[in-house]
Amino acid sequence: MVAVGFVTYGLGIAPAYYGLGVFASSLIDDLGLTRQQIGEIFGAFTLTYGLISPVAAAVIRRWGVRATVTAGALCAASGFWLVSQASSVTELYVGYSLVGGLGIGFSTLLPAQTIPVFWFRRYRARATAIILTGAAIVGFVWPPAAGLVLEFWDWRVGWRIVAGISLVVAVIAVLFIRNKPSDIGQRRDGLPPVDADGSDPGDSGHPAEARPAGSGAETAGESAPKGALMWALRTPQFWIATFATLANTVPWRVVTAHGGIHLEDLGFTTLAASAILGVRVGASLFGRLSGSLGDFMAPTRVLALALLLTAVALSFFVSASSAVVAYPCVFAIGVGYGLAYTSEVVVFGWFFGRAAFVGSTGARLFLIGIIGALGPALAGAAADRTGSYAGTLWTCSVLAVLGAASIWFCRPPDRSSLTGGPKAEQ
Repeated sequence: MVAVGFVTYGLGIAPAYYGLGVFASSLIDDLGLTRQQIGEIFGAFTLTYGLISPVAAAVIRRWGVRATVTAGALCAASGFWLVSQASSVTELYVGYSLVGGLGIGFSTLLPAQTIPVFWFRRYRARATAIILTGAAIVGFVWPPAAGLVLEFWDWRVGWRIVAGISLVVAVIAVLFIRNKPSDIGQRRDGLPPVDADGSDPGDSGHPAEARPAGSGAETAGESAPKGALMWALRTPQFWIATFATLANTVPWRVVTAHGGIHLEDLGFTTLAASAILGVRVGASLFGRLSGSLGDFMAPTRVLALALLLTAVALSFFVSASSAVVAYPCVFAIGVGYGLAYTSEVVVFGWFFGRAAFVGSTGARLFLIGIIGALGPALAGAAADRTGSYAGTLWTCSVLAVLGAASIWFCRPPDRSSLTGGPKAEQ
């Protein structure tokens, strides 16, 4: 399951997510777009898959991960094929931001985070880290590969390739994904059989996480305990952890959508900028794997340190006009993002366990989708007015510092009231 999650997540999201930034200059030239429009299209894409996350959570609980990923990948393939045929900004919105965003929302983010939480307990952080490195590896390869596509063909061919990759994801999902360990006669992470009341005595996900007795286990294709989501939303830990996620997501999306153009503004060629950004994504591989530290220490501290690293790297990226400066900057940005990205999942697993993970994570992605969509659009608008991304990058750096400060002192909520029965509603 780790291998399948690794492949479906990496191939499912990376070509689409990182493709727009690589093809941005060509789209601007061929379709007469502005930088702000590129940012708005990317922002609308992330908004769509964020808004659909609560629906994806409900679908996972009702039909399981396999059906959700399969249907989503087929939808994504349709959207990216429409992008390859686009002749106007409206068609880009429909194909990439709407249809493609819906497909990504169902097939990648939430399913990839659900698999390690439902299949693992002792090794949850390590399983999460490995699965999430799929996007880092594919993201490392795709930008320079897409740059070569531009050299020999054009951006339309590139999006046809992305559509074909999404079809491959659908095939892999329907053949190999299983919804829960019991589907193949296994138990989660080698734990003893579940108790007679359906609870799992080892459902902690972290040595420091206490689990209330009788709180029931949520598994793919089954219902969550009554009131689990509302309980999670009422805790301050949910909002603090969501803010920390936002502090990691917004800078990454801004650099993804505009980093190539920023480097071109600093004097790099399109091919050189693509190669540099590819290093950033590849560096996140190391960061995501390092997120396995969450099995050995409080994942909130790991997340805070990752955000601080991102803040420092962004401050130097503002004026990275030479390769000697640019490469270390993007490497550090990649490590920081990857480390934080894995830690976000582990933090939510630590805070809320299986009982409320899918619902709370769906709500988190929903909120991040709404707020995070503004970042690329505002960055593009600011660049159109000032001719520079400096102000935006400094703002992102400050946001990362604030996120680190807020999550550093955060501790797991008291789950004694989460009983899976009437008390959960109190």
